[in-house]
Amino acid sequence: MTRRIFIVLVLLAATLVAAAKPPRTRTIIKTWDMPGLSAVADTIAFKDTATLNYHDVDVQQNYSLSSAMNGNILVSHIESRVVNHRLKTIDDPFAWSLTPYVVTPQQQRYFNTTTPYSNIAYKKGFTSGHEENDIDFLFTANVNRRLNLGIEMDYLNSVGHYQNTAGKLYRGSLWGSYTGAHYSMHAAFGWSRLSSFDNGGLQDVSQLGGSLSAEDIPVRMNAMTGYRYLSGYLHNQYAITTDREYHDSVEVIIDGRREKRDTVKVQYIPLMTFSHIFETNNSNRRYIEKTANQGFYDNTYYNQSKTNDSTDVLTIRNTVAVTFCEAYNTKLKFGITAFAMNECQRFYYDTAQTNSVLTYGDGGGVLQTLPSLRPIYWMNNTFVGGAIHKHSGELVHYHVEGQVCVLGYKIGEFDVHGKLETKFNAGKYPMIIAARAYAKSETANFYLQHFRSNHLQWENNFGFTYRFLGGATIAYPTQWVKPSIDFSFENQTNPIYVSATDWKPRQYKGNVQIFTGDVGLDVTTPWVNLENRAVIQYSTNDSVIPVPTVILQHRLYYHGTWFRALDAQIGVDVKYFTKYHAPVLCPATGMFGTQQTTEIGNYPWMNIYADFYVRSIRLRFFAHYQHLSYWFDTKSTEYLAMPGYPTNRDVFRAGVAWHFYN
Repeated sequence: MTRRIFIVLVLLAATLVAAAKPPRTRTIIKTWDMPGLSAVADTIAFKDTATLNYHDVDVQQNYSLSSAMNGNILVSHIESRVVNHRLKTIDDPFAWSLTPYVVTPQQQRYFNTTTPYSNIAYKKGFTSGHEENDIDFLFTANVNRRLNLGIEMDYLNSVGHYQNTAGKLYRGSLWGSYTGAHYSMHAAFGWSRLSSFDNGGLQDVSQLGGSLSAEDIPVRMNAMTGYRYLSGYLHNQYAITTDREYHDSVEVIIDGRREKRDTVKVQYIPLMTFSHIFETNNSNRRYIEKTANQGFYDNTYYNQSKTNDSTDVLTIRNTVAVTFCEAYNTKLKFGITAFAMNECQRFYYDTAQTNSVLTYGDGGGVLQTLPSLRPIYWMNNTFVGGAIHKHSGELVHYHVEGQVCVLGYKIGEFDVHGKLETKFNAGKYPMIIAARAYAKSETANFYLQHFRSNHLQWENNFGFTYRFLGGATIAYPTQWVKPSIDFSFENQTNPIYVSATDWKPRQYKGNVQIFTGDVGLDVTTPWVNLENRAVIQYSTNDSVIPVPTVILQHRLYYHGTWFRALDAQIGVDVKYFTKYHAPVLCPATGMFGTQQTTEIGNYPWMNIYADFYVRSIRLRFFAHYQHLSYWFDTKSTEYLAMPGYPTNRDVFRAGVAWHFYN
């Protein structure tokens, strides 16, 4: 506890020092990311003054509307109940359930600021013996108008309300960007270190409504996952430009008077760019059991007393690209990109079950030594591809990109995806229409084909998985009513899934279709606001891809400004999903497996909250009482996040975030 208080004080002191001097210039902050191989930066204005629903901002809520997890609301293996939200940003199936806690280079935010900016936030769950802490810190500043540097760090710690559900996360990133007229550079280094305990679920869920406290209810096992993710990213780009003069005005002071004078400035228009992208990441996972034979798995192969499994994936990618910019194509106004990428990957897993020391404390675990891992497999792939894109203009934007593997163990794998967006006025308000589609074939990951561990072993010969998706979004936000609808259809041919009967991956020979509709309707008045969202899904094969038919979220709240200085939001929200055969977690691999014996759902989670924002000092704070509906029926046994894993009972949370400009 003393260490966490010290961390908060150090970060707060750093932000106060940064804010010691009053700003001399107007603060303008822009932010963007580098989302794809064609590396088109999408620059937007940065805003930190929004107060709506700040209480609901955390890793799990940002990931998806509703998710399966072990009940720990801060750190847990997690899988979205909405198929379209599931992430596979890491080429490691044992880490797919942890990707929300990892910031990949494609998700890294870059900044450009006229004044230094820093932010510190602290959120805490106030439950005796089950503390929750969430500390975030960000600082970024420009060295000059072109060069920006920054750092961001997050710390999450949650003891959990049930035995062996503690979780802890350290993550952060360092970044820098230089945006010159001809040369530009983006660089980032990120790290994530996570530990998550797992209890295999409660032995008897009916004991939730009994006299036992949450931490005394018997569980099925005691295990821990330790995960580490490191990434490095360097993007260099050189642009061939043409000069274009334009008239502008500047403000000058003559004899104490401000006057505007006309001047001629030069704008550099890019015609062609040459890019090189270097990316590397390392995904390392360890699974620990202090007692191997706990009755959870059918087999124990190597070590009958304890388990110490390890897997590790190292990926190195080099991409070269050339882009003919939109300004170059003066008639048709679109850009063209061609690229080639080489991917080198190393896979290994530990079959020796060598000893290592695991120390417990503070609700988490720390790995003290690393075993000797083997066998080791090196693999290479070469991809070529291209893109056609239009990002300028007001009426229509589009981006179509495709790639195919021409050499390596992924040979024949392809991915073609695209999106189209348009915005036009329909009456007094803008109508937004967007369409998206992709067609791809995916090679089964190495670990889905070959794996050895203390409890699980398999050798598979899976073929390609083919996926096709088409979807569209329509939104018409008006002053008082903001309707939107997103619908999609996806067909998966020969999908790979995990069965909970033996926790081994299988390939379904056939097609599975998933239909998804996401409907939103927000109603705004000067005092009372109502936000409604409903996701409707249907899967043609519930045993391969199970989904709840309906997922709902409703918010009813007051939002207004007090004394022209304080923004306030006070309200209640409800979340719900219909019953379905929810997946369950395999602790040994971190993958979710399908089952057909237990249904969960049909339970409303209700919360009340109050969010505030003090404009003059840029301070926001909130109070949040989670799972208020527990008190409506304390004997209920239905508040499950997945079969055997209940969510927390009731929790009071509060937090504060402070923004500083200098």
